[in-house]
Amino acid sequence: MKILRRGSTGPMVEFLQNLLQILGFYFGNIDGIFGPATYNSVIAFQSNFGLSPDGIVGNNTWNALSPYINGALGFIVPTNINYSSSILNINLNSLKRLYPFLTIGSSGKSILQKDIPYVKIGRGQKKVFYSASIHANEWITSVVLMKFLADYCYAYQNNLNIFGYPARYLYDNASLYIIPMVNPDGVDLVTGEIIPNSNNYLFAKQISSNYPSIPFPNGWKANIRGESLINFHLYF
Repeated sequence: MKILRRGSTGPMVEFLQNLLQILGFYFGNIDGIFGPATYNSVIAFQSNFGLSPDGIVGNNTWNALSPYINGALGFIVPTNINYSSSILNINLNSLKRLYPFLTIGSSGKSILQKDIPYVKIGRGQKKVFYSASIHANEWITSVVLMKFLADYCYAYQNNLNIFGYPARYLYDNASLYIIPMVNPDGVDLVTGEIIPNSNNYLFAKQISSNYPSIPFPNGWKANIRGESLINFHLYF
């Protein structure tokens, strides 16, 4: 897990703020800025859990937060923060721990050598494929798919219905394949995981200067090279 401290910014800070807010330690805005309010809430959390209160979110603090990341709060997929590839991978690891019937692997690598994960759920002969975040600024589709996946897993494990259908019937009769984030590099640019003024950010910004009517970075749809992924295909 990424080490966070005062001055850190981006989706992982939002992820931290959201956790601390639910736990009752953080009362500020979820803004992705590790400022004084976030620092003080980390100190309070560390003190409460017997950790050295240094205000730095390193391995020990992440380990103390781990049960809540993995579902102890009753949720796994956050729906109120910018959703980056790092948060996606955290959520996938949590789902795999809770639901070992999931198959999770890599469908390939992005330009920046990030995994492009896939998930398979079900064992039926009918095959259905869903993908999300082909266009970087449409990253909310990743949240929708991941929330659906978490709900489906919960319904299957507890023999419940999902959208009016028995989850175990769906599982036995269909195999669902999901690539929840086709374009992780582009998503990380839009959501702020790629730090402003970094080489990759500046490279994309230079490309965007050819399209002055499109706001940067929140209007970015392509991969980090500015290439469209509209012709993305996957075969089983």
